[in-house]
Order: sequence, then structure tokens, then C-alpha cells
Amino acid sequence: MYNHPFYHQNHDSHSHEEPMYVDRPNGDEDEGPFGPPPQYFQQSQIPQPFFTSSYQPPQLRARICACLGNWGLMGLRRQGQFGRDFWFFPTEIRRNSVTGYIWVGGRRQRVRYGYSQIRNFVCFG
Repeated sequence: MYNHPFYHQNHDSHSHEEPMYVDRPNGDEDEGPFGPPPQYFQQSQIPQPFFTSSYQPPQLRARICACLGNWGLMGLRRQGQFGRDFWFFPTEIRRNSVTGYIWVGGRRQRVRYGYSQIRNFVCFG
């Protein structure tokens, strides 16, 4: 991890209010989603406390880790650039953050969120 070309010491210890965009010149085409998130889902698929409850980082990490490579619904604690609740495709779990993709304007966009920013996550994979 420490000799990874994109690792910055103490990077995960900082909290970001906005998502951090990650650009990897060596290509990450194979790990991201190949298509958009589901357009329709049953309201019953979302647990009722999703919009009101919050999880601690160890619980969030476990929920997101179980959904690697699948679309899930992410809820942020505060309104972000892409809204408060949106589709998220996790690809990398770190100690204090998760990296993955969102779908914007018909294209995927790679972002990173700190666990302190995330309120909840539900997997749809």
C-alpha cells in the first residue's frame, strides 16, 4: 500500500466535505461499471431507516465491502455535489474512505468519500 504510486501519506486522515475525484493515468477501465445503475427499484427494497439512520465506519465498511463491484444507494450526511442520496459503485475500500463510481450525464465518474461523510449504504447487487 505505501509504495503504491497514488498513495499519499496521511491522506486518509483528512476529512473532505466534497468528494475527491481520482484520475488514474494507468487505466482503471476494467474495475468500474460497464453500464448505468438500475433505473427502477421497488421502494420496499430500501429499508425504512435508510433515510434517517446512520452507521458507524466499521458497519459502513462491512456493508460497502459486501457490495464491491455492484451498484448501491449511498446516503450522505450533508447535501453534496451530486445530491444527498445517489447511486454508487464501490471499487476500493480503505481505512477511512471508499473509492468508486457515480453515474453523471450518461458517463461514470470516479470519486472518493470519507466514511465521516457517509450516512448509509444499501447494496442492490
